[in-house]
Amino acid sequence: MTSQRIRRTGLTLLSLAASAALLPAAPAAAAAPRADLTVHLTTTDAITRGNNRAEVHVVATVDNIGTAAAQDATVAFQIPAGTTLGSGEAAWSCDAQLVCTYPYGSVPAGGSTGPLSLYLNIPDGPTGNPLTIGATVSTTSREVTRTNNTAQAQAVYGSFPDLGMFGDAGGGSSEMKVQTTGGQVMPTFSIENWGSATADDLRVAIDLPAGATAVAQPSGPTAWQCDLAAAPVVCVSGPFYPKDTASLSLPIQLPAGTADEVVTVHAKVTTSSPEWEVNSSNEVTLSYLYVTPVA
Repeated sequence: MTSQRIRRTGLTLLSLAASAALLPAAPAAAAAPRADLTVHLTTTDAITRGNNRAEVHVVATVDNIGTAAAQDATVAFQIPAGTTLGSGEAAWSCDAQLVCTYPYGSVPAGGSTGPLSLYLNIPDGPTGNPLTIGATVSTTSREVTRTNNTAQAQAVYGSFPDLGMFGDAGGGSSEMKVQTTGGQVMPTFSIENWGSATADDLRVAIDLPAGATAVAQPSGPTAWQCDLAAAPVVCVSGPFYPKDTASLSLPIQLPAGTADEVVTVHAKVTTSSPEWEVNSSNEVTLSYLYVTPVA
């Protein structure tokens, strides 16, 4: 082969290589959509309940941050030996080992299971000692990663007040009928300390309907001091010991109303002491239904 032919062949190969370099690359195959479950965990402190037992309230929420649905979800809790389930989210199915199954099937991409709320009875520990609780979520679906499937929350053993409130609008009911001409009613609130420590004080804030007024200090065996002109009306008492019960009956004048109109009296109890848990058990709403007077 002559040198001229060799040069021509080389030029042809270079031309082909350059043309190939200019061709667009084949697109890479797109990754298949996958689920990606994460779990968020919170807990109260561990309140001493007596008989070498304590209690925590844990809440786990599972989110799917992936691009495909997770066909199912199971949450397993890492808890002290001897823990039992006190009460919890009725929809979830939990076994004796505190492995809980989501009851509604798949968790869509970008969706959430909503809260899994459990009250757990645990072995007691020394006051001030820390306690770590864990939760791990799993699914039979393929996930982007499993490195974000576990969360932990810290609790501390101790004694705390734990307040609860009940209400009676009159006649043993949360709703009472009032004539459209208005009139005086006597909402009654009962408060209990379910905890293991004394509440230094009680503060009850009472929201009255528009146009209603508190007309006198509360009656009953519990000593209350109320600011009747405040909005809301604020009543204070205390101290309040474990297992104590207090009662507050506040005379209120309701204005005239229209038939079938409903007005409410809302009350909430708090304390300046660190409370174990403040939730809906600290609040009560009572209803009053206006009715036409019978001739």
